[in-house]
Amino acid sequence: MDDIKDLSWENFSKIYNLSEGDYGNGKIFHFPPSWQNGWIMEIHPRDGVFTASTWFTPHEDMKFTINSQAKALWILCIDSGDIEVSRKGVKNKILSQNTQILINSGKTFTINFKKDEHYCFTSVLLSESYLDSLTQGIENPPKISLANSKNWQEEHINTPNIMLIMEQIRWAVRTCDISHLGYHGMIIHLLTSIDRNYPKIPPRRRNRRHYVTWENEQKIFKVKSKIDSDVLNVPDILDLCRLAEMSETKLREGFKNIYHITIYAYIRREIMKKAMLLLSSDHLSIKNISEQCGFKNPSKFSAAFKDIHGITPSEFRKSFNL
Repeated sequence: MDDIKDLSWENFSKIYNLSEGDYGNGKIFHFPPSWQNGWIMEIHPRDGVFTASTWFTPHEDMKFTINSQAKALWILCIDSGDIEVSRKGVKNKILSQNTQILINSGKTFTINFKKDEHYCFTSVLLSESYLDSLTQGIENPPKISLANSKNWQEEHINTPNIMLIMEQIRWAVRTCDISHLGYHGMIIHLLTSIDRNYPKIPPRRRNRRHYVTWENEQKIFKVKSKIDSDVLNVPDILDLCRLAEMSETKLREGFKNIYHITIYAYIRREIMKKAMLLLSSDHLSIKNISEQCGFKNPSKFSAAFKDIHGITPSEFRKSFNL
């Protein structure tokens, strides 16, 4: 297998002298105590594979320069923070919220994190030889090679099922309560789900009653983007209907058909994700956060948070020493 340790977040942590500790069958790297509750959890389940969950707010600009011939692929699910990728002679690339990929082809580039911007993302790092090993000896192998990944587009990787798998990986890393084989299984699930979308996305439903045209799908994507831009201040449903240029019933049905979740359930889930980010701020009480998330009653906020994340806000802070 390729040696991709230089590409891991452990290497990034060593560059900045972050404190290191054991965490289950992986490692945790803490940012300085004077910073705002920063940490990186990373697990190395087998050769050619690293999975990680990160949560930090830099107090200075941070750079991770990749100068390695080890060919590899990062699959990133970004919840917060714009990650800038710079390469000499090439326009800088911004990796923003949602699922993104980054490829190391052997040419030097730098991953940049900006001062005072909060970053929360899940990372899966896979070497080229690991990817190749998954398809050796298979007739009609899935299209999951490094060469294939160079042609993946947003519609192939930024889908609800991909995001769900990345979410499962994130919590598997954070709780660190499954075997290395479990991470391997989730990665295979992730890659084969991308293969299902590439090069042609299969039809979602054959029933004409639930069919969403390409034009309407783009309009509904605008609605989702509007929600994602400021989930704590989402326009009311009538404004969203005007944005989509469709009736409330049509918008609701189309949204659920495409994303397999109702608009209200999606907004609620995303608010709880934002709540998780806010819980990293020591100066905010749970009552403050519940109010920012639109809950006048902290107990109802706690119940909603537990329904989405499986633990209460208090338990979350205790789990990560926040």
